[in-house]
Amino acid sequence: MNEFVVPLEDPKPNVGRFLDAMDGKVEPDRPPTIEYLVDDSLMRPILEERMGRPWIERAELADQTGGQMDLSHESRDTARNWLDNLIEFWYRMGYDFVRIEASLALPAAPHVAPDPAKGNEDHDRAWQELHEGPIKDWDDFEKYPWPEVRDSDFFSHQTICERLPDGMGLISCHAGGVYEHTSRLLGYENLCYKLADDPDFVRAVADRIGELVLEYNRRLLQFDRFVAILQGDDYGFNTQTLIPPAALRTVFLPWHKRYAALMHEHGRRYYLHSCGEVSAIMDDLIDDVGIDGKHSFQDNILPITEAKKLYGDRIALLGGIDVHKLTTLGPDDLRRHVREMIDACAPGGRFAVGSGNSIPSYIPLENYLTMVDEALR
Repeated sequence: MNEFVVPLEDPKPNVGRFLDAMDGKVEPDRPPTIEYLVDDSLMRPILEERMGRPWIERAELADQTGGQMDLSHESRDTARNWLDNLIEFWYRMGYDFVRIEASLALPAAPHVAPDPAKGNEDHDRAWQELHEGPIKDWDDFEKYPWPEVRDSDFFSHQTICERLPDGMGLISCHAGGVYEHTSRLLGYENLCYKLADDPDFVRAVADRIGELVLEYNRRLLQFDRFVAILQGDDYGFNTQTLIPPAALRTVFLPWHKRYAALMHEHGRRYYLHSCGEVSAIMDDLIDDVGIDGKHSFQDNILPITEAKKLYGDRIALLGGIDVHKLTTLGPDDLRRHVREMIDACAPGGRFAVGSGNSIPSYIPLENYLTMVDEALR
């Protein structure tokens, strides 16, 4: 196939159908599509070359999607133009929603280096310090510049909801979950020591973050077109959870349970993105926390086809096209693989097609388009 159906000329989004399919209420004629994040390096050529829209760099937007900053009228206009691009991308790529996330200002200790992906060398990639973060002890905890949740933190959400095409919804979250931010602020190594030496300290940090995210989630409910949280909180790596399951159950999962209950009370869904081997806590996530769906699957841990057999009658399985395959397979082989995953996972509903994690800069553009194209056919 030489011609892609995407970008679509006449999308017909239906976020209600998406939610019903994820709830297992309907088995649609084709499974919906989903994505967690799409890197700008892939979004840009699609917008410019396939949609004819001028690109706007995020760096020009004065941190419009997060942080404790009030925007000038001029920067708000620029931000709206960027958000119009974002909406157009998700709309014409066949999604039923726009997904965006933003974090409160929770400065940690990132490392930054140029992106090694070919063609993206002008941009940076960041990762977190693993040893010590800015909060090492109780004194640091008291001195840390904890933010407040403010109306200005939701400029992007309000703008998107005001401009969404008919049939679309907003899926959002606070960027980074309670565990991720606790690990960043303490440093992963320090967190592990503190869990043994001073668990009350870890709980205090987690609870401070948890309350902030809870208030953030409450504020999301003001938007009628906000339909679900897809919360990222990475708990695992290739062979097990990053900290003992017991610590996750006692310190971190109770916050997700509160968030899920809040969403359900107001008729919204609560989906969780968590990387790595997390089978030790999957029953907790489903039966106690009450997640409506799980995102992030990789073939070397739990292929989406196996997850469908294990959990597909209890929660939605989101994504699942392995990122390694998305990166390395040729387009024809990838198209066959995507079709095999659809044939195996679509029956019964509760399945959406997308990457097993996200669309980073090193995935070939043609491969991303191939995956979405095959799903929409």
